[in-house]
Amino acid sequence: MDSEMVLPARNWYLLQCKPRQDARALEHLERQGFECYAPVYQVQTISAGKLRVKEQPLFPGYVFICMGMEDSWLALRSTRGVNRVVAFCGQPCQVQDAIVEHLRQRCANTETHRALSSGDRVQIQVGEFADMEAIFLSMDGDERVMLLLNVLNRQQRVQVRLAHVQPVSQGVVAPL
Repeated sequence: MDSEMVLPARNWYLLQCKPRQDARALEHLERQGFECYAPVYQVQTISAGKLRVKEQPLFPGYVFICMGMEDSWLALRSTRGVNRVVAFCGQPCQVQDAIVEHLRQRCANTETHRALSSGDRVQIQVGEFADMEAIFLSMDGDERVMLLLNVLNRQQRVQVRLAHVQPVSQGVVAPL
């Protein structure tokens, strides 16, 4: 009887990371030679009165890892930042290759999510219009915004420093 050993295929699995340690887990797993993927997207934030772009994890607290049955699963338990392998009934849950590939394509082709979009409601924090709500129209340079403000039942365009506005809600209102 001629028996030929067939190595099991490599599959994607999902790891749960310790709180706020996604980057640490990813770094230590890659140092050990594992193929990992932590999907991220670009988001625009307002910090210290300036627009900044930073990466946000698509699934905070989770990292995808590609492993075969011949790989050392015990190494995952002692890896810094890793909490556990996501499993059901004691078996690691496989993630289809197509799902990981789809996530890679979506994250590679997305544009930056904007902190403020035309039509967003904002509240003016400082100045002559303090505590008034307005509608964000557009950026006017790097540190100023153009707003639509309702003053005495008239829509007025005003220019305000970006540092002086705060988004109110995610709802979008069409400018009048």
